[in-house]
Amino acid sequence: MNAPLVKVCGMTRAQDVTGCTEAGADLLGFIFAAKSPRRVTPAQAAALPRTTAKRVGVFVEHTLSEVLAIMDEAELDLAQLHGGQDPDFCRAVGPDRVIRAFWPQKHPDLASLAAAMVPFADAVRFALLDAGTSGGGHGKSLDFAALAQLSPPMPWLLAGGLGPDNVAEAVRIAAPNGVDLNSGVESSPGLKDLVKVRRSLWAVKGE
Repeated sequence: MNAPLVKVCGMTRAQDVTGCTEAGADLLGFIFAAKSPRRVTPAQAAALPRTTAKRVGVFVEHTLSEVLAIMDEAELDLAQLHGGQDPDFCRAVGPDRVIRAFWPQKHPDLASLAAAMVPFADAVRFALLDAGTSGGGHGKSLDFAALAQLSPPMPWLLAGGLGPDNVAEAVRIAAPNGVDLNSGVESSPGLKDLVKVRRSLWAVKGE
């Protein structure tokens, strides 16, 4: 079995882009949400270094045309959609280019969550299961054991309060296809702690 993918979100500095890539990150996230303390502009994202990691833009309130324009300007590989965008929106961005957020805590049970994911089966590359009931960056963890019972119709990433002290447990119990790290590997919002990043990557990939 392949090691889970690791995404490190909230890139704002060149040294974090290169440091996270060197630690083994597969995906790097650039947040364009207006209310995020980690927000960057398309020009700022475009100015950050290109590495072997895929570049992911995180969008909440943007229109389709804005998402496509920012992806082009910032040279992004994927769009992570946190605004409840529908399957048609995802298909218009490109099914192979979309990570779509879902919030298990919005649903009364796993069956309801799974049913909400079904219409997106052919519209996204990955689902992302995050804490809270909207947006992202809450810094809280989901119930790993409960998610182990979920059988989503597409590969999925686990987000929410993950870091060096719990990410190995999350992977072992919930068995996601990947994990999304952010506040759990920071010294302050937007500033990554590369020691925590390396510890987390080691915990997931063992290399």
